[in-house]
Amino acid sequence: MTIICALSLPVSTAWAAGSVQVTVDKLNVRSGPSLQDTIVTTLPNKTILPVISTKNDWVQVKLPNGQSGWVAGWLVSAQQQPAPAAKGTVESTTTNLNVRSGPGQTHPVIQTINPGTRYPIVQKSGDWIMIQLGGGKTGWVAGWLVKDSTSASTGSTPSAGSTQAQPTGPTGGNPPGTAGSATAPAKPPAVQGASLTLDFAPYVYPTPDASTPAIGQLHAGETITVLSQQNGWIQFPYDGVNAWISTNSNTTAQDTTTAPSTDTGGAGNTSTPALPSTPATPAEQTATVQTDGLNLRSQPNTSSAILTTLPLGSKLKVLEKQGDWYRVQTSAGKTGWVAGWLVAVSGANTPTPSGPYVTIINANTNVRSGPGTEHSVLRQVQTGEKYSIVNREGDWFQVTLSDGTTGYVAGWLVAANGVPAVIHSQAIANKLIVVDPGHGGNDNGATGSSFSTLEKTVNLQVALLLRNKLEAAGAKVIMTRADDRKLTLQQRVDIAVQNKADIFVSIHHNTHPNSATNGSIVFYYHQGNSSKLASLVQNELVKATNYKDLQSRFGDYFVLRENSVPSILAEIGFLSNYNDEIRVRSEKQQDLAAEGLFKGIVQYFSSLNPQGG
Repeated sequence: MTIICALSLPVSTAWAAGSVQVTVDKLNVRSGPSLQDTIVTTLPNKTILPVISTKNDWVQVKLPNGQSGWVAGWLVSAQQQPAPAAKGTVESTTTNLNVRSGPGQTHPVIQTINPGTRYPIVQKSGDWIMIQLGGGKTGWVAGWLVKDSTSASTGSTPSAGSTQAQPTGPTGGNPPGTAGSATAPAKPPAVQGASLTLDFAPYVYPTPDASTPAIGQLHAGETITVLSQQNGWIQFPYDGVNAWISTNSNTTAQDTTTAPSTDTGGAGNTSTPALPSTPATPAEQTATVQTDGLNLRSQPNTSSAILTTLPLGSKLKVLEKQGDWYRVQTSAGKTGWVAGWLVAVSGANTPTPSGPYVTIINANTNVRSGPGTEHSVLRQVQTGEKYSIVNREGDWFQVTLSDGTTGYVAGWLVAANGVPAVIHSQAIANKLIVVDPGHGGNDNGATGSSFSTLEKTVNLQVALLLRNKLEAAGAKVIMTRADDRKLTLQQRVDIAVQNKADIFVSIHHNTHPNSATNGSIVFYYHQGNSSKLASLVQNELVKATNYKDLQSRFGDYFVLRENSVPSILAEIGFLSNYNDEIRVRSEKQQDLAAEGLFKGIVQYFSSLNPQGG
């Protein structure tokens, strides 16, 4: 997908002598200086990259893996060159602290360091510090896991910039865990080279982040070679690249050699601080950061000390709630308070039922004693909770509750999995819906790898089918384009805003440098109605089409970000994948995609009208 996320600004030629910092999350890195060039990878917000050259509005940069690529100049900012002299030294405060190739927990671990050795500071990026390692190498460490030891004595421990081959342990002698270091904890067994035989079928990801598109899937019985492990993820060689699988599954991998160690993100193999014995929340919950640079504070108020800042999308374990504030624990074990209005909280360990089930999509949804609003309310359930379906009576689902009892929920207030959804087509009567077929005119969008399918063409074909279904149900539809013409991103947004649309739906087809990547993704930018719409459309889209479910997710796209109307961007399938491209060209498959989009939209409007449910 080729979408410009911001207005173009001129690139300073001075960047060629310095570095730039990424200003958006998941910035596309391309093989050349244009939106038509292939995406080779993505980078997290605040990544700092050395500049190689510039061309027009594009910057060629050196990537953390040593390769080069091109980034849009309007999505990065110029950085000052680091001073050649070290700016003090730091020392690890934990055993086996991870040193990473970049400033963030998504970057690979290149080695670990231990207390007792000082490392010169090269530069800083947010809470991360680049240090000088031995042999002329540099790496990044979490700033909250090191201490400034500039003024420490220089006689007892050597500097990491010296010619010594190995850093020393806390006593200046042997490394931790070896003879002569009785008080230091033993180093966990190395995981590199370990063989793992899988007894589950995990998806394969290019980075340790399930929000990125999967690039393949393994099967039970396959054996992989472990390269590293962190935060419940295992890195291993896959089709010529180093890829990742998550170990967060109902079953775990069987390790046929050594037991992998646990990586807590910023720190190496450290123990996680114990949770309170009586947490305020009865079930474990997860808070997802909804803004970049969220402050983690020492107390539940805006005047308390800031402990650190958290990037967009960070997952936090909720320990307790106090008013509008949550006390949370980061992946690195750090605890503090975050503002509740800047995070999205959901049940983290809600098991997915094995058979048909419903997912609650509204807070405080009533569970009743019978299939109708005249029956008494037994309890209320919350957004994200899942309950097995026992039976369906009319538009009501009978579900099994956590205590083993049963009750009824209104089918139009839940997302149904494994059974047909309850669709009230009259819910969209007179609703004004803007349907936006992406690209057009001289902007072809992506081009299919196998059959040269033009994205702009299949976008329009699905959009016209969706319009017919919506109008047949009584909705008023405005197309941003109904033929092959080009519009600016701002024009597309203006059509929705100026007409006071109820929702905005942009239709696209995806591409990925790895041809194995396939499936559907529905993006949203704003939490609330947009994210709810995305979740419901995603659910119905994959049910109708049987494409792989890559989950609805946050997407920083202009037509979503700059849109005051509840809006989504649906990526139907991957034109870079042989099977997906064949299917998206099929008239039948296009109609199924339109049907899935339609049902998700209808369910969204139904969910806004509880009707006593």
